[in-house]
Amino acid sequence: NGEPLPQRPFNLLRSMFSRASNQLIKRAGSSLWQSQLPCAARSFASKVTFVKKIYADGSTCQKCDFVWKQIEKDGLTEKIDRTVVADERDMSCEGIVLARKHNVTRAPFFVVTDDAKPDVEKVYDVYFKLKKDVFAQESGEAEKNEEIIRGMMKQVF
Repeated sequence: NGEPLPQRPFNLLRSMFSRASNQLIKRAGSSLWQSQLPCAARSFASKVTFVKKIYADGSTCQKCDFVWKQIEKDGLTEKIDRTVVADERDMSCEGIVLARKHNVTRAPFFVVTDDAKPDVEKVYDVYFKLKKDVFAQESGEAEKNEEIIRGMMKQVF
């Protein structure tokens, strides 16, 4: 009854609290930094192309629509320079050509280039990864999970 509590749970809680507070500070600092320096919002990209899919029956890709709504919600539409369609009814369209060039089988995806290295293109097929790497913004767990679930549901149906 009078024995001291083990230190391990206390240290674990202290570590978790420390990490959480550091993340909050980092997020607050990064938001402040971005508001003071708008050019810092892109870590290396000078051009971002959004590639969305249209199916053979003419319907739009639901995940593409979801991701675009998330881009709008995040206030990042002005950071997308171009939107290209990968139309399954036209295998020579620009979106299909880009998908083949980069061996991408999922939609939507993003092609990112830098003016300093225009022949180097980096491809992102996960929005929250692009958001973090290119736009220097973190995504919440719920947002990540919803995008993952939508991707899995698309493969099932």
